[in-house]
Amino acid sequence: MFRMKNSIREQNSIIVLSEIINRPEISRAMISELTGLNKATVSEIVRRLIEDDYVIEIGPGKSTSSGGRRPILLTVNKKAGVSISFDVRYDRISYLITYLDGEKIDYTIEEKEMTKDNIVDSITSVVENFKSTLTDSPFGIIGITISIHGIVNENKIEFTPYFDLDEIDLVSILEQKCDLPIHIENEANLSALAEAAFDYEHEHIVSFSAHTGIGAGVILHGQLHRGSSGRSGEVGHTVLYPNGVNCPCGNQGCLEQYCSTKAVVRKFQRLKGDESLTFDDLVASYHEKDSSTLNMILQFAKDFGIGLMNVIGNYDPEVVYINSELLEEIPELISLLQHYLSMTIYKNVVLKQSLLGKKASLYGATVMNLQKFLHVSNVEFSLNMEKVLEVE
Repeated sequence: MFRMKNSIREQNSIIVLSEIINRPEISRAMISELTGLNKATVSEIVRRLIEDDYVIEIGPGKSTSSGGRRPILLTVNKKAGVSISFDVRYDRISYLITYLDGEKIDYTIEEKEMTKDNIVDSITSVVENFKSTLTDSPFGIIGITISIHGIVNENKIEFTPYFDLDEIDLVSILEQKCDLPIHIENEANLSALAEAAFDYEHEHIVSFSAHTGIGAGVILHGQLHRGSSGRSGEVGHTVLYPNGVNCPCGNQGCLEQYCSTKAVVRKFQRLKGDESLTFDDLVASYHEKDSSTLNMILQFAKDFGIGLMNVIGNYDPEVVYINSELLEEIPELISLLQHYLSMTIYKNVVLKQSLLGKKASLYGATVMNLQKFLHVSNVEFSLNMEKVLEVE
């Protein structure tokens, strides 16, 4: 399923193809200008790419100010290849299958306990089922990237606080079973890659994720910042309350023991004396203006704001995208957090609720598949956000 024709074996061809993928419409002359390759070289590479069905011509563009022939615009043949992305949490697995431009083929969420014993079958069954329906295409499946809620370094899982995936060599097992390139990355890092792929204005971005745990994906100068061993942005394991609640990381009082979705629901259950209460019950209680729930959420916002400002102080981003189920349900908390920032030296940092939501890491995994396949550092999606929001 993973194959490359002669037209993209050489580095110049990959450079040209990446420029075409990153822009919805581009001319040969523009490619030459952006890459520094001469026009004859670009024309020959494009000819081969068209011949092998990687690229298609979509008609004439606008004439230059000096007149002359209108340039023929190019775009990637989005159906030339397929990306498969997985997001694995301790209590669910989701996957997104897309064409090269990010357009959805399939998207599914399955609620179930995930462990080292079922993760491989859960992934391979999706891949094999899709392979059986895939018609012939130039690239086939370009790769599989898996979002992990834990610490990942050099394509290995080093620590997963709420399940046991760090006890197996997931990549090696899946590569043998699927015969495809397999990549894994931290969930927050992938979410940051996704935000950057849709944000053409900023080069310094933080994606602040609060789900079962808390993490920050960091984009600096347009590049993912992972640190020396993949631990950059592990803000969930910074101390909020010294000598506080025990954390699986070995520390006490970590931010995610107070501000992750799991921790907030647990606190709500204790507040109401009922362990059967759910996240939906918490949200309903808030909207019913229950006083004890309102006070609890106000404290959550203050704690969350401290963690947010610690990240901003460390990385100095232009914008922070917040990805949290709780803030999705209570969006007015964004304004409250922005108010907290307005009284500090971080007042010019913009906070935004991520529009990608629970799909952020899946789209980030799509970006990583394209990066690895094309050997490029940046990928931009020309797919508009309305199209993405239809992925349900």
